Amino acid sequence: MEKDIVYVGMDLGTFKTSVASSTGLRDELLSAVGWPKDHFARTLLGRDVVFGKDLIEHRLALDVVRPFEKGVLKYNNIKECGVRPQDVKKHQEAARLLVDHAVALTRPTKGMPVYGVIGAPSRATIANKQVILEAAQGAFDAVMIVPEPFTIAYSMNRLSDTLVVDIGAGTIDLCPIYGSFPSEEEQVTIPVGGDFIDENFTERLRQTYPEAQFSRNMVREIKEKYGFVHDVNEKVVVSLPVKGKPTPFDVTAPLRDACRTIIEPIVKGLRELIGRFDPEFQHAMLQHIVLGGGGSQLRGLDRVIEGAMTAYGGAKVRRVGDAIFAGAVGALKLAMGMPADSWKRLQGVQHASKVSVASTDSSHRFVGELATKV
Repeated sequence: MEKDIVYVGMDLGTFKTSVASSTGLRDELLSAVGWPKDHFARTLLGRDVVFGKDLIEHRLALDVVRPFEKGVLKYNNIKECGVRPQDVKKHQEAARLLVDHAVALTRPTKGMPVYGVIGAPSRATIANKQVILEAAQGAFDAVMIVPEPFTIAYSMNRLSDTLVVDIGAGTIDLCPIYGSFPSEEEQVTIPVGGDFIDENFTERLRQTYPEAQFSRNMVREIKEKYGFVHDVNEKVVVSLPVKGKPTPFDVTAPLRDACRTIIEPIVKGLRELIGRFDPEFQHAMLQHIVLGGGGSQLRGLDRVIEGAMTAYGGAKVRRVGDAIFAGAVGALKLAMGMPADSWKRLQGVQHASKVSVASTDSSHRFVGELATKV
């Protein structure tokens, strides 16, 4: 690590983005950008672009874009996500503004180069990585794109015999860590996550309590505060308006059933990954399954996954200590641990190709070299 360089690690999440910097600062914000709807909204807000908590407080006055919602730009292609062609540029601009603002939150020293590592879904395509690189080129002098689960493992110093399950809003990424950088074929990305749970919970609420009134944000807050998957006696009663009058509702069953929708895909993915490994190492991997990302906080998820893996000789599952910043901190550690000559080579590739796809392959090679040394 060189002292005259600012290093930044970023977990560019579908719903939230977290950053950690060698300056000692860390922060998080919503992965969304808002533009005032009209002149009156612009006058009220006093700015042209809105980030963070103000997006929720002033959402009625804003056109809000979540550039990575449903895997847009990060994992799926635009057509699969149902995004209109005329909206693609808006999503790309939102991604660029989001990355710029996230880096600015770390207050990098003016005039010093900024080198960064950004986490991306395990099976993000070359085209998706290209979009992320292009969004980052204004904020970084050199940047690497690495799998999000790898950054989580790196933050915990778990670089061997570990299976990381990163449960984000848009995707669930499964990645084996065994002492060197994992290949694309050794990773699994499942196109469901926290957003999928929210949608399922919303539909179940509507069917169970058609008279209740609620917003998407209210549904997400209930899930984040009370979400669980186990069979232990649990009762969740929340207040929702009915024609404006606050009314108590027992949402235990719809909430539990919605949260459980991700269990089967996770277990199926784990079994698939384990089956690919040398039999001598399968048991060791099963003893070190790590749950990361916001979805890892669902109560009982670790125990339920352990129970589902009993037929495979049993498993031990633990949740990451800091679900918000683990990915960003791991990305920062990667950035600070990279040899200076590797950054210079990467910077040269990016400048020569205007942040080309080749830089993605180069960054993976450099990180692979570092992981092997560690």
